[in-house]
Amino acid sequence: MNRVWITNGSTSIPPVINPLTAACHDGYLPTTVFLLDNPGIEAVTEDIRRMVQTVVTAYGGDEPAVEVTTIEEEADFNAIIDFVTSSIETAESHDAEIAVDVTPGRKFWSIISFRAGLNYDVDRLYYLHVFTDSYFGHCYPTIPRTAVELIDFTEVI
Repeated sequence: MNRVWITNGSTSIPPVINPLTAACHDGYLPTTVFLLDNPGIEAVTEDIRRMVQTVVTAYGGDEPAVEVTTIEEEADFNAIIDFVTSSIETAESHDAEIAVDVTPGRKFWSIISFRAGLNYDVDRLYYLHVFTDSYFGHCYPTIPRTAVELIDFTEVI
C-alpha cells in the first residue's frame, strides 16, 4: 500500500521528525514523504531527509522516497498552497493513503496544510501536541507518553 506523508520543514529536526516517529510508532509507515523547504531552513533539510528515512526503516518500513520542494520566500502563500495541493493530488493519483502533518513550520504553513487536508478529505491530519515546553526540542523516544499526544484531526472534527 502506498502511504504518503506531507509536512513542512523547520529550523530544527524534532518538530518534523517527532510527529513522523509517533505515527510510525502507531503503525503509519509512509512510502513517500513530501517536505516543504525554504532558504531560511535549508541548513537542516538534508539532515531531516536522512532522519525521515532512518525513522521509517527503524520501524520496519521500506526506505521512503523523500521529495523536497523548495520555495524562495517563506511567506509565498501561493507556492505553499501549490506544494500542499499538488502533493495531495499526486498521492491521490497513486491511490495512496494520505497523512498531512501540521506540526512543524510557521503557523501559516500549518493553517494552509490543515485547510488543504480538510478540503481534500485526507485520511489523516496529524498534529503532535507536546503538553509542556520542558520537552520542546527533545526527540520523541525520550518524551514520556504522558507528555505528548499525536492527534489525528480526522477523528476530532
